[in-house]
Amino acid sequence: MSQARVSFINEYQLRHEQVLALPKPRVLTLGIPLYALVAMVVIGLTGVCITVTLRTHSELQNATSAHNRLQAQIARQTAENQRLQQELRQLDTDPRAIERSAREMGLVRQNETILVVDESRPTPTMGHGADW
Repeated sequence: MSQARVSFINEYQLRHEQVLALPKPRVLTLGIPLYALVAMVVIGLTGVCITVTLRTHSELQNATSAHNRLQAQIARQTAENQRLQQELRQLDTDPRAIERSAREMGLVRQNETILVVDESRPTPTMGHGADW
């Protein structure tokens, strides 16, 4: 009888208290241990996070270079606007600036004579046998 009691206690301890036996890993219906499934999910989520981070970094670099290009274009346009505003002030106040602008457009004063030089024709050179 004592032997049956010892056998009952050991069996009871194995089933309910699990003193002598290691716990069995929980297994899903597919036969995959739960820790393996959790590890696969963690690895997958890590890959997604890395992919998103790299793509975001690339988009940030593209946006930064576009921003720098636009800043340079704004600086050029601002300088051009300042130059044009200065030219406009000169045309409003300086008669020499007005005359210079008119001459650049091909205008002349009433008492001036226009002399047109055709640079496409070769000019005659004076040689030894010329009769001048």
